[in-house]
Amino acid sequence: MKLETVLTVAQSKRLIARGVRNHPVVKTAMNNGTIGVCRGTTTSYVAEEFLGYQIERFAYTLGLTLPKNPQPKIEKPSGVTHDLIIRQGKIHMDGETVVEAAKNMQAGDVIIKGANALNYTKKIAGCLIGHPAGGTAGGLWGPLYGMKIRFIIPVGLEKEIVSDINEISSFCMDENPGNSLMPMTGIIITEIEAIKILSGATAVQIAAGGIRGAEGSVRLLISGKPDEINTIKSILNDIGDEYPY
Repeated sequence: MKLETVLTVAQSKRLIARGVRNHPVVKTAMNNGTIGVCRGTTTSYVAEEFLGYQIERFAYTLGLTLPKNPQPKIEKPSGVTHDLIIRQGKIHMDGETVVEAAKNMQAGDVIIKGANALNYTKKIAGCLIGHPAGGTAGGLWGPLYGMKIRFIIPVGLEKEIVSDINEISSFCMDENPGNSLMPMTGIIITEIEAIKILSGATAVQIAAGGIRGAEGSVRLLISGKPDEINTIKSILNDIGDEYPY
């Protein structure tokens, strides 16, 4: 059986977040290790899937890509929301950052961080770096390799770019007053992987874009057994009213 669907950016983020929450590596760490969820728009959805409730918008983000005059206007969060750290299944949001928690992690523990760019077929993501010390990504890179932590990268197909991330990373370093682009490798989870994790069905992207709220959307053709298609239909119906971030 086949099913065609269009996912808005917000629907994709919710779907990806559910895929991350149900990834075998994450489920194992949930019971037996430590998970750190970095800040970001997509990862805020991931945090919500762990917490079971919605986080106040913009309370779990860092840098944002916005138009000149955002509509509706951005409202500052009413309070402080600390980084989400999960140890042995217990939630901790007491002020410890993911970068700080990573220093005490062990092999098999998990860090979840979003991306700003994607080369899907090459399985490479990119993270914009504007902080002189490398920001969150810069603070994580040593412990990731030193402790052999599992790195989950939830990223929507909307982030696919035509340039080679490794090549453009070098280009961004030369006489560029703006951001650098750091290549990242790990377990990349897009809408495609999320659908596979959640239902067993296979998805391919056949188009992108739209208008009147479908800007940045992805059009997917999903194939699978009848029970797999029914499962993903139910999930798509459940996330169908996901409000734009």
